[in-house]
Amino acid sequence: MASVRPLVTVTGADGRIEAHVELERTASGAGRELTLTIEAAGHTAVQNVSSGSAVIVLEVPGAELWWPRGYGDQPLYDCVVTLSDAGRVLDRWERRVGFRTVELDRSPDEHGTAFTLSVNGQPIFARGVNWIPDDALPARVTPERYRRRLVQAAEAGVDLVRVWGGGIYEDRAFYDACDELGLMVWQDFLFACAAYPEEQPLRGEIEAEARENVTRLSPHASLVLWNGNNENLWGFRDWGWEPRLAGDSWGEGYYLGLLPRVVAELDPTRPYQAGSPWSGSWDHHPNDPAHGPSHFWEAWNRRDYGDYLGHVPRFAAEFGWQAPPAHATLREWLGDDPLASTSPGMLHHQKAEDGNGKLDRGLAHHFTVPGDFDQWHYLTQVNQARAIATGVAHWRSHWPVCGGTVVWQLNDCWPVTSWAAIDGAERLKPLYHELRRLYADRLLTFQSRDGARVLAADNQSPEPWQGTAVVRRLRADGTGLAEEHVPFTVPPRSVGLLPLTAEVAEIKDAAGELLVADAGGLRDVVLGGPDKEFGYPPAELDLRLDVSGGTLMVVITARAFVRDLLLQADRLGPAATADRGLVTLLPGESVTITVSGLPAADAARLDAAGVRSALFCVNAAEGASRP
Repeated sequence: MASVRPLVTVTGADGRIEAHVELERTASGAGRELTLTIEAAGHTAVQNVSSGSAVIVLEVPGAELWWPRGYGDQPLYDCVVTLSDAGRVLDRWERRVGFRTVELDRSPDEHGTAFTLSVNGQPIFARGVNWIPDDALPARVTPERYRRRLVQAAEAGVDLVRVWGGGIYEDRAFYDACDELGLMVWQDFLFACAAYPEEQPLRGEIEAEARENVTRLSPHASLVLWNGNNENLWGFRDWGWEPRLAGDSWGEGYYLGLLPRVVAELDPTRPYQAGSPWSGSWDHHPNDPAHGPSHFWEAWNRRDYGDYLGHVPRFAAEFGWQAPPAHATLREWLGDDPLASTSPGMLHHQKAEDGNGKLDRGLAHHFTVPGDFDQWHYLTQVNQARAIATGVAHWRSHWPVCGGTVVWQLNDCWPVTSWAAIDGAERLKPLYHELRRLYADRLLTFQSRDGARVLAADNQSPEPWQGTAVVRRLRADGTGLAEEHVPFTVPPRSVGLLPLTAEVAEIKDAAGELLVADAGGLRDVVLGGPDKEFGYPPAELDLRLDVSGGTLMVVITARAFVRDLLLQADRLGPAATADRGLVTLLPGESVTITVSGLPAADAARLDAAGVRSALFCVNAAEGASRP
């Protein structure tokens, strides 16, 4: 069997596997009658074949449905196809398949053109991340490493992984793990940020590669979307390609012609999108947020992350903000002494155009100039987490107009300052922990509608969310100024917008007041103005340490308002990890941070002074006394 391409469909309660089989025959056996057998879920079908290709169909009554994580289980069935000659097995093919339907809603409406994925008839707000090769040398990425990274994605609440067109078609182990974890896969064809000639011999190579990979990946239930390219249709329109090409081919024929034909022929069970971004036709700008998937890079490149708030896209397929990797990662890979944002190794490990300039300009909107490298390192990581939080929370609150967010990016291929949530040494940045909050089934955030502040209760869980939100306006020292209790009930997979009274919602002293909303163990905090203009009290913290083997429990109690407290566990030991990222505490509140991965002897030697050396908070960065 040269190839087996199973097309899996569902009608009502029944599944169907239509296996397209291509055979390689010797000249002497060209017309010999052989037997194909397909087995799955306890059912079998048999068919004789005397040509070079065949289609064998297996009906599976009552097949259990495969669902994305958070929507149901992920049952997978062993599907076995055998080729026999008079009872003697010549070849055997085996994969796992899952039964589900996939649709992409691209219908026009009063907001533009939709872009919403539905699985088994259930519309889904996609909580996604962009994936790049996990190592600069792909052969070093083992099945165990694939699974480790994808489990991290699932544990952060991710339900969609976009395999970016500037990378590779990943190993089968990647897609197997996504099948098992319920991670939907958006698969780019491998075109990114460039013009590609359409003449031979390249055209033939491209078609052969596309056919091979559509066939190879077709068994995977997790694969929900084929995408023609990354940013090439946009690039032709906006990046000065058109006059330079002067009529030469550049790839449009692939994205709007060849590739959709290949998908329609080989994998009609899945939708195809010509590109990301792409508005559906040249009648609209390729990166028009009102039509199809959009990329948002002006915030990082030229403006500030507040720019996200000016858009309600149909689908935010790329947006990101840089930050350096963990401190231990820098120390392992760089010989710079002392470390500085502009030291030679740091600059070599910064490949974005004017990357450090963008980092510093991004900080300047919110913070005073960092006094040393440690402050710069901490604040850039805070700014990255806040930038992504601004976009995701705003766009989530606009579901179902906005059909999803795909953060750039989950992972890294080397230890570098970048947009990743997990650095090149596999250490978690604060952004990763922030994604766990942003992509949880329930999210509570302050938002704006028609110029008024509201509370958005986003419930992407399968159950109604009923509760009472406590909203407070406080002084920086914790003194209460106003309080409101807002009862709410939000249906499953819905967003509730809760109006607030002006007494609570309108800050009167921008430099000295903040808003806090609490409901169901969730919290959002909004300051009256930028951190650099806010009257932070000195950070006052009490610490208690409990050690058990190599596990350290750090109990921190705030005696003053403390913003974005971070324990950089890797400063206590290069293998140490903390179970939390950024934490904001009001006076009198406590948090317990669990640190794992320390040798037992090192953990036992730690005292409060040693742990304080790994603690950072915005209060200190903005000039208040260091805790």
